[in-house]
Amino acid sequence: MKKRKLLAWGMAAAMMLSFMAGCGGGNGNGSSSAKTQNNTQTAPPSAKENQAAVSGNKETITLRIGSGHSESNPWITALEDYFVKNVSERVSKETNYEINWVKSYGGAVVSLGNELQGVQDGLVDIGCTILVFEASRLPLQDMVYSMPFSCSDPLIVADVIKQIYSEYPEFTETYEKDYNQKFIGIGVSDPYGFYSTKEVKSLEDVNGMKIGAAGINLSWIEGSGAVGVQTSLNDTYQNLQTNVCQATIQPTHSCVNLKVYEVAPYYLDANFNVVPFNAITVNLDTWNDLPVEIQAILAEVGEGYLEYEANYINEIHEQDLETLKEQGCTIISLSREEQKKWAASLPDIVNGLVKSLDNAGYKGAEIVSRYYEILESHGVERVRDWNIEG
Repeated sequence: MKKRKLLAWGMAAAMMLSFMAGCGGGNGNGSSSAKTQNNTQTAPPSAKENQAAVSGNKETITLRIGSGHSESNPWITALEDYFVKNVSERVSKETNYEINWVKSYGGAVVSLGNELQGVQDGLVDIGCTILVFEASRLPLQDMVYSMPFSCSDPLIVADVIKQIYSEYPEFTETYEKDYNQKFIGIGVSDPYGFYSTKEVKSLEDVNGMKIGAAGINLSWIEGSGAVGVQTSLNDTYQNLQTNVCQATIQPTHSCVNLKVYEVAPYYLDANFNVVPFNAITVNLDTWNDLPVEIQAILAEVGEGYLEYEANYINEIHEQDLETLKEQGCTIISLSREEQKKWAASLPDIVNGLVKSLDNAGYKGAEIVSRYYEILESHGVERVRDWNIEG
């Protein structure tokens, strides 16, 4: 009797082991690492921990990417159409990995103006920081905001940025040194336009108006007689509709997408500026955990983003002006004479910029002067002779 019981127990145990093996209870190599497992039951891993799940013959790396701006903004459209697309294709073609993107645009994970902090804290692996909101933490990268009426040609500004970033590595080093992230790319704004509820043809016309702008853009109306109202793209339509402000200074294309012309049917091309607008960075912990071939692709595609994005913005700006005309918007170009009058009405904000950069430990006068010199090498004359050295 005892022998029969022992035999029954033995047969049951053998059947159980066989059943577990058939159902995939083990991974076949004794490893529990997601990077080396070859089954599809593993939960999606964290890129920050540099884990990967095998998909076919490729290992999958998950990267979380986000920004406070939505995909309707051209710099985010370019981020998707160029950066994300090319990284995915190159990684798949050139390596043994695939990228699984977790996208959170429009403030889904990091809110507008908090992208730099979000990347630093690891809320996303890759962030698109909107620079206008980071004047206190990134004064050098934001310097062109304090240089109004410089240049409104995206292609020229992109060339200038590329050159000055190559000459002064401090533009990129601060991200890694101070904010736990790797800088891999920069983009430009489209030309800043002036949308208003009444026709504006001159500096005198803005006297007494409430004008909305984001962050340090408000310095562009100091001395004009207008009242500055702190706002952002996300609030622009409602603020104009409810008379919180009668005009706004914002990137043109984003306002076209938001149909701002419905509540502000006058558009003034004032040559305010095209500026370095958004930075693409990778959380440094994520970066250090990535395979070197992935790092190389991210860096190369990130570098190419500027040229692609600037050309894209240049193309859509002309389309935007046509759209505004079709929607019945009145378009006015501010004359060079009026641009000089407007610039002359401002405090010497460029001199203030130089002093603030000096106080932050940068070569303020040298870098600002160099930016103007590179612009002039592209045939762009200064609207005002700012006091840079004083």
